[in-house]
Amino acid sequence: MSVPALELKFQVHGFDCGYGGPLRTLALADMLQEAAGEHAELLDLGKDAMAASGRTWMLSRTDTRVYRSPREGGTVTVRTWPAATERLFALRDFMMEDEDGALLAAASYAYLIVDLAARRPLRPEGILPPDLRCERPRAVESPRYAAEKAATGWTESFKETARTRHIDHNGHVNNAHLIAWLCDAPPSGLRGSGGIAELRVEFAQEVLENDTVGAFWAPLPPLAAGDGSALVRHALELRRGGETCVRGELVWR
Repeated sequence: MSVPALELKFQVHGFDCGYGGPLRTLALADMLQEAAGEHAELLDLGKDAMAASGRTWMLSRTDTRVYRSPREGGTVTVRTWPAATERLFALRDFMMEDEDGALLAAASYAYLIVDLAARRPLRPEGILPPDLRCERPRAVESPRYAAEKAATGWTESFKETARTRHIDHNGHVNNAHLIAWLCDAPPSGLRGSGGIAELRVEFAQEVLENDTVGAFWAPLPPLAAGDGSALVRHALELRRGGETCVRGELVWR
């Protein structure tokens, strides 16, 4: 049996775009997260159902491609579906389109099912229904979840302290805030044209309320574009003391 994809519409508000700019990374991550959560609820795998069995979903890795930004005041449709399981991961795909059906963004997220008491991941086999997948092509062809690392050249841009407003129902900083902090790290003058083309994120450690993390960036070799140009690329990290909590790889247009 194929699970149908969920389609969820979002109004693009001024605060999602900084009143006139492109869609903020925080808004994009929030929209994808909202769609994933609503679909999980419809499939009886939402946070309350999982908590009743002593488990929860935690986002582990993401691969996101952005093709263009929606218009402020417009409406976007996010389509999401369970794609597959792979080792410890349950994979979920996303596509975002504008009112005309033009593709704005695509993403693949890798989730863990975590035992709440032990705070350890569980294998999805035996927990998820065996037919929990949608017979659709992958949103991102051959997604790459690992963020490329930089050996040298790291610079700290700022520090951020996790407050109550950042915390989600799992008791840690929500992934959307962590993604936004990562993307804020590179200086604005070193971001190519300023638009995100690709973003890969690995969540290595939870960030808890009152934790302070430093946002670091380092240059990576440019990525060749299809038209022969070179796209600016950065490695990103959020560090708590000497511990790396989140890693990212960001390609700018």
